[in-house]
Amino acid sequence: MKKIKVLDLFAGGGGFSTGFLMSSIKGYEFDIVKALEIDDDACETLENKLGSNKVLKGDITEVKVKEKLFKECAGVDVIIGGPPCQTFSLAGPARSGSHEMREALKNDPRNTLYKHYLEIVARIKPKFVVMENVEGMASKSVESEDLSNGHKQVIELICDELEEMGYHTRLANSFTNRYQVLNSANFGVPQFRKRVIIIANRLGEENPVPIPTHGPSKIPYVTLKDSIGHLPILLPKINISRMDQLKNIDVTVKHLSKSIGYFVQTINLLADNYKDREEILSQDFTNLLNYLNSEYDKLNARKRFKQKGLIDFINGYNELLGNLDKNEKIEPKITLHSSRLHNFRDIVIFCAMKQKSTSAQLMQEGSPFYDGFLDSLYPYSRNKHKDTYVKHCWNSPSNTILAHMQKRRTEIYSSGTASHIYPV
Repeated sequence: MKKIKVLDLFAGGGGFSTGFLMSSIKGYEFDIVKALEIDDDACETLENKLGSNKVLKGDITEVKVKEKLFKECAGVDVIIGGPPCQTFSLAGPARSGSHEMREALKNDPRNTLYKHYLEIVARIKPKFVVMENVEGMASKSVESEDLSNGHKQVIELICDELEEMGYHTRLANSFTNRYQVLNSANFGVPQFRKRVIIIANRLGEENPVPIPTHGPSKIPYVTLKDSIGHLPILLPKINISRMDQLKNIDVTVKHLSKSIGYFVQTINLLADNYKDREEILSQDFTNLLNYLNSEYDKLNARKRFKQKGLIDFINGYNELLGNLDKNEKIEPKITLHSSRLHNFRDIVIFCAMKQKSTSAQLMQEGSPFYDGFLDSLYPYSRNKHKDTYVKHCWNSPSNTILAHMQKRRTEIYSSGTASHIYPV
């Protein structure tokens, strides 16, 4: 079996490498010679997958790191990689964040990391180059000193530079196209995920364009249910820490019957839809369901001290949930299948949202997903991110789960929210 040597730049946790290792070409197999990554945790993952001798932890912008690559990876056949894409993204702070965040990202040094990728390609001269990035790269422009208008699309600059190095970037059956946008759902992945792909070669050959296998007129999409429907049903534990300080909790308390009603109704619907599942048939689940229904009736009649009633309700639920979790047949530590801790406001929002809807839609009057109650519950700035909450559809591929970034002092931190309530 002849080996095709591969260098993976910006390797992350090894997703790109894994794709190559899983590929099969008669008489050939891919060998990841080296994977370069700057993040400690990602490097640990890579070492477990590839072996420590094949992982280089370092900053691609540093000369000593490049020299090490030039020495150890001379003669590789393929260089792959996806330079960080924060400012190319069609989602998140680059497009929908605050003005302050967008301005900060304009000067983010990660904007030009693709240049270091190309520098390494120019020096090593592999037979093939494969670069992937977010769809937004196809529309991202940067200043270009050799143009009268001063700007050119990043992706065109990359293709131009590859061609200047002697690479052929044209796609098969096309005189003009030099890159392609592929959607993973069209190839059997249970997620709608569009990515720009550039393939370049030094052999003078046209570059392949894969034919989609899944879609409306082909094999049906692999759905979220197909992918994770066999996993144990999980219910979220509810966080009551500093609940009185939780933004918009007053709206929840004011509309306590409606808020708890959404939650209890969702659990009842889940029990009905999955009544043959072992978890649902357990006595512990029956006890939990009976508690929710009886306490909901009591809270409906409550006129005073509603917030205390809510906290007591949640404490009782969490206690019974603990008994249910102990009876899971699959250990979370083995499958990593466990529910995150949610606050009650978010639980209500997720339960009330319709499948395939986003918080941007539920706040937009005139939208079929608009809900005045949920609009009043939304806790984040309307000028930053409006798509913080997304409810996936059980019978279609998943969308990408976003982790929104916000600026605080000199730090950038994640404030994303994702639901793990079982679809009903």
